[in-house]
Order: sequence, then structure tokens, then C-alpha cells
Amino acid sequence: MTIFMTSIRSHLTPEHVNLKKGDNVTWHITNIETAPDATHGFDLGGQNLSLSIEPGETATFQFVADHDGTYAYYCTEFCSALHLEMMGYMMVEP
Repeated sequence: MTIFMTSIRSHLTPEHVNLKKGDNVTWHITNIETAPDATHGFDLGGQNLSLSIEPGETATFQFVADHDGTYAYYCTEFCSALHLEMMGYMMVEP
């Protein structure tokens, strides 16, 4: 499973990611901001993963979805007044 995500102030797209238990996942996140001070972070629950993504950069990580459940992901760098809106959920089905 390959996931392509974008981050821009106040929004991570997609907001919901659905996986099957056992999926090999490659996840790409591109910060599409153009302002040089618009760094975004990314934290994915259940994967012990925390990233910092500079404007115009793409971060890639891989994992195996070996535990079913619902896991939150969110931006960890304060970026705007609506920073807390930058979140979503990864659902791993049994």
C-alpha cells in the first residue's frame, strides 16, 4: 500500500487512511507550503514515528500494519491558528 499525503496550514490530506492488517505501507508526505518558515510535523500513533517536514520537502517512511485498530496522526509543529485541525486517522482492519 502506498499513501501520498500533502500538508499545508490547517490541513493534512487525506484525513482518513484505511489499511488491512499485514499491509506493507510506504507513506509519502509532501509539505506544499511556499513560505520558508512553514515547517510541519507529523506524528503517527502506534508507530513510534515523529517527523519534521520543511516547506517543499517530502518525507517517506515504511512500516508493516501489524496491529489492527484506529490510530490518530497530527501535525506536531505549531503552524497557524487552526493548527489543531491538522489531524486525521489511520484505520487498520483485522
